[in-house]
Amino acid sequence: MGLFQDDYTDFGSDDDLKETRPSLLDTSAVNFFTPAPKSCLYGVPGECLQHEECVLKNSRARNGICHCINGYERDIQGFCVRKHFTTDFNHQITASPPTVQQDLSPRKNVTEKLLSTTASPMHSLVVSAGDNVTLQLPDNEVILSAYALKQPEGESENYKYEWTLISHPEGDETGTMQDQNTKSLKLSKLRAGLYTFKVIVTANNAFGEAMVNVTVLPPERENKAPIAIIQPSNVTVKLPNKDTVLDGSFSTDDDKIVRYQWEVLEVPIGYSVQLNETPTLQLKNLIPGLYRFKLNVTDSKGAWNFTFANVTVQKETDYPPTANAKSEVVIYLPQNEVTLNGNLSTDDKGIKSWEWKKSPDTDKAVDMEGTNGPYLHLSQLEVGVYKFILKVTDTADQTSTTEVHLFVKPESNTPPVANAGVDQKVTLPLQGPVILNGSSSKDNIKITQWKWEQIIGPKPAILKNPDSAMTEVTGLIPGYYQFMLTVYDEKNAHSSATVNITVIQTENIAPRANAGGDKTIYLPCDVIVMNGSLSSDDVKIVKFQWTRDPASLAAGSVIENSDQTAILKLTGLVSGRYLFRLTVFDLQGASSSDTASLIVKPPKNLIDQIELVVNADIKSFTQEQEDTLLRQLEILLHEAEPVKVNLIKLDSDRHTRRVVLMFTVERTSTLNGGLISGVDIVSRLKKKLRTDSSLLDVQVLSVDTVVCQNKCSGHGMCDPYTKHCVCEAFWMQDIFRYNFGDKESNCDWSILYVIIVSFTIVVTLAGVLWSIACCFSRMRFSKPKKRHRYTLLDDFNEREREREKFFPHNSKTQKSSLMISDSESDAIFESQNIPLTVKTNGMHNGDLRNISA
Repeated sequence: MGLFQDDYTDFGSDDDLKETRPSLLDTSAVNFFTPAPKSCLYGVPGECLQHEECVLKNSRARNGICHCINGYERDIQGFCVRKHFTTDFNHQITASPPTVQQDLSPRKNVTEKLLSTTASPMHSLVVSAGDNVTLQLPDNEVILSAYALKQPEGESENYKYEWTLISHPEGDETGTMQDQNTKSLKLSKLRAGLYTFKVIVTANNAFGEAMVNVTVLPPERENKAPIAIIQPSNVTVKLPNKDTVLDGSFSTDDDKIVRYQWEVLEVPIGYSVQLNETPTLQLKNLIPGLYRFKLNVTDSKGAWNFTFANVTVQKETDYPPTANAKSEVVIYLPQNEVTLNGNLSTDDKGIKSWEWKKSPDTDKAVDMEGTNGPYLHLSQLEVGVYKFILKVTDTADQTSTTEVHLFVKPESNTPPVANAGVDQKVTLPLQGPVILNGSSSKDNIKITQWKWEQIIGPKPAILKNPDSAMTEVTGLIPGYYQFMLTVYDEKNAHSSATVNITVIQTENIAPRANAGGDKTIYLPCDVIVMNGSLSSDDVKIVKFQWTRDPASLAAGSVIENSDQTAILKLTGLVSGRYLFRLTVFDLQGASSSDTASLIVKPPKNLIDQIELVVNADIKSFTQEQEDTLLRQLEILLHEAEPVKVNLIKLDSDRHTRRVVLMFTVERTSTLNGGLISGVDIVSRLKKKLRTDSSLLDVQVLSVDTVVCQNKCSGHGMCDPYTKHCVCEAFWMQDIFRYNFGDKESNCDWSILYVIIVSFTIVVTLAGVLWSIACCFSRMRFSKPKKRHRYTLLDDFNEREREREKFFPHNSKTQKSSLMISDSESDAIFESQNIPLTVKTNGMHNGDLRNISA
């Protein structure tokens, strides 16, 4: 019966139950059950998962299959979990994976339907389908058996079995199964892969199920022995190369080579090699000889194979030496000593020894020194012919010989004959240097020395090589020149000869002035140089003259009268553009000029330079005071990071001779180096000196940046010389800030506001003064009344009469300080109504008129 064509047996008598059975080819269940067991390498830890062990397929193979250890079984997810049993049917259904529940939901509904129609309770059976089974083709048959625990007493043991295929290997033909409704299921014609089966066991009022995996392994491969290969199998090494490599990684196997084993079969005496179980064998520091190695390779099944490799190390080719000494040497008496030189002998590896000896053909006596060296010194020579043999030996004991003939002749020396060449006539301008040739001079032995010198000429010429046979003459001007050549031989015998050179000039070419080109420099610079030495003439430049262009700045001065030389030296220049004209003259008075521009720029750090004026006379200011002041400034400016004060210039004020220091301040930190802003430094110094002016040993008169950087409150510009603000129209300086505040020149005040405020102040002040004057005036004329003193009327009448003597009769007023009380007035004048007035300074205090006794 085909495995996928077999019909299911009815489960119960209900037709619905049959309709809910899943098909054997239901692919929805395949993806949710145990995957194929994992292959592993036996004896290697970590090949299998937790609670698994590697089980060999057979005794010969190292590959195996991962199986669960004892007490564990593989769940539907493919993991090994501890075996457990349960008697709760409902719990068994709940613990199943979601997919299984979904696949079995129709069956569960049918079961519940059966249970709902049955009065007896349903029991859960504990079912086992046995351990998972592993087969290896060609073995493709197996019998699966299911077991169920017995029912409680009194109940039937008539179990019904139903085997179901859950998953199978891909393909159309996967095998057959028989007796799927019995306790034992027979499987045959299985293919390689994983099969998962489920068995459902039912009885009266009982239900249970279990699953089992059948793993079918492919047929065991027929192992082939590996093939050992060494590349290269035969190698020749020539010294001085001493290293080589034998590579066995080219060995092949149908599965895998697991071991490489090298063996030494033959090596030269004294050589040792370090072997290792790697595909390559490195050979170092080889010595000449034959090497033979064997490589054994073993595959994963234990099959092995071997091969051989030969290494031949050859000595480096050593060529014989070549003896070389001068073949013939001639000397003349009285010279009776000579040294023969064999140092010209050569060998590719080096000469080990020299050996000099006299030839047997020579019977003359001679003293020999250095016979075992490259130089042979001979003395006590006589007239005649000597023959010597030089033998050289190299490091391989190879030899070479050569002969040297020494001729000793009697004394016979004649002075050399000097020949200075033919006379010459040249025309300016010259196309090249004039050459004097004395190589035609002769001597019977050898000329050892030449000497050229000028005898006659309008000016000294320049001889390039006066001690050689040929020399070049330059620096010629029109005129007649005579040069003498003196030659010397080995005996110091000499002779001389002269040669004449006539230099004419058919036309004069004006000189070419070259002022050196435009240049740009940055201050400070003590001396500035303009180079006109590249000016040229066909004969000679006799005069240089530097002049300043009218459009050039006039600052600076020429030193050392350099304006009459090729090099112009200037000092005291200020920033700006200078134009200098160089005029050159030749002997005939011809001239030419060239102009060069010199741009002098202020220092690059000028904006950060600080000018400090101290109360010290420049004539008494010492170096020690300068160093101390600079150190104190560094300490004073040191805040969060160390600083360094760089002195640029020490000068003095022209009028007061006070010391003026110009300097910059930079950070010495490697992380945050560089110059500090001059404005910041000035601000720091002013702030600290206002706090305590005794922080420095000398009194500071002023401190400011060299370049005025005062913004003048945004209403003016700073005068670069006076450092004072030149305010715009309608703006003026804050006199209080300048005189009593930080003393910075500024343009803070608007003239309009100053006028308004001043007018307001004047008006207010005038009003206050006027008010004060009024108050004082009132206080002056509002005097308090004085108490009157009273006397008898008789006395008063007498005074009145005397008063009338001096005043006109119509003037009847009287000044009096008396005041009459109301009671007294009533007593005296009770029947008369006579007013009493006294006039004082135009004010009436009272009058007395028509008073009778």
